[in-house]
Amino acid sequence: MTSDPYVLVLSTIADVATDEVIRRLAAHNTLHRRINTEDFPFSRTFAYRPKTKPEEYWMLTEHDPLPIPTAVWYRRVRSAPKPDGMDEGVYAFCLRENRAALLGSIMGLTARWMSHPAAVWQAEYKPFQLSLATKLGLAIPATVVTNDPLIIRKSFAEFERMVVKPTRSGHLTQSGQHFAIYTSQVLEQHLDELDSAKLCPAVYQALVPKRFDLRVTIVGHRVFAAAIDSQSDPMAMIDWRQTGNARLTHHPVTLPEAVTSKLLSMMESLHLAFGAIDMIEKPDGTYVFLEINPNGQWLWLDDMLAFGISDAIAAWLTKGAE
Repeated sequence: MTSDPYVLVLSTIADVATDEVIRRLAAHNTLHRRINTEDFPFSRTFAYRPKTKPEEYWMLTEHDPLPIPTAVWYRRVRSAPKPDGMDEGVYAFCLRENRAALLGSIMGLTARWMSHPAAVWQAEYKPFQLSLATKLGLAIPATVVTNDPLIIRKSFAEFERMVVKPTRSGHLTQSGQHFAIYTSQVLEQHLDELDSAKLCPAVYQALVPKRFDLRVTIVGHRVFAAAIDSQSDPMAMIDWRQTGNARLTHHPVTLPEAVTSKLLSMMESLHLAFGAIDMIEKPDGTYVFLEINPNGQWLWLDDMLAFGISDAIAAWLTKGAE
């Protein structure tokens, strides 16, 4: 490692959260390099040469040698658009090979990671998150992960009120259009349309009564918890992200020490330095874990509540030289 902080950032040109952290690194004169992943492989060339001597620079391209970073922020990976006239199969092949080359060249860096790609990939799987949460003593909704219509019907009767969500990604591309998939309530009339459920397993859960939705953002060991008054808006009751209400009330909260301790244990078990955690506070004051996003959003919390999460991320990254 170098004696001074040098931060490598992997993100996309469209991520405004990255912009905020980059501005803070620049304001503190922290050396950094941002790589926008959609630039590769069609807009920029790539070359990686593994180090064979300690004094060698780490190479990203043959023309642009880089010092070994003290910290790496693995924020976002975005695919480059398909060049005009390129075959879909060739395009998919190029993207897979590019991802393997780019990420394969950085995964062995002995830097401070927020967070290592292997940790991020593992943490993105919701069934795994839920299993870990129960082992750590966090309450979760009654849950079944299935594509079996019979089990869905039985779970609907058992749970009384039920919701469904994806097992990993909440985004779908269809006919060139992008759609967000929100947590949705399963109603009795939906039980007559379960043949399509066989096509794709999903997470089915009991609908937990809410006092508030909670977004808990963790940076290192710093915890920023916000209560979201989702039950004041009919569009936000099931999934608060679905509302267009920019005035939905938020306020800072302090979690019970036992809950905070379990969430920090989850972060440690997942080897994550950053996490955006969704929870529920029930009307009786108990807390229920829903999911963790290892690269979730936070800017609206800084704007509404002046949490300073962007500052905390920049500070964490600059500690990589210690």
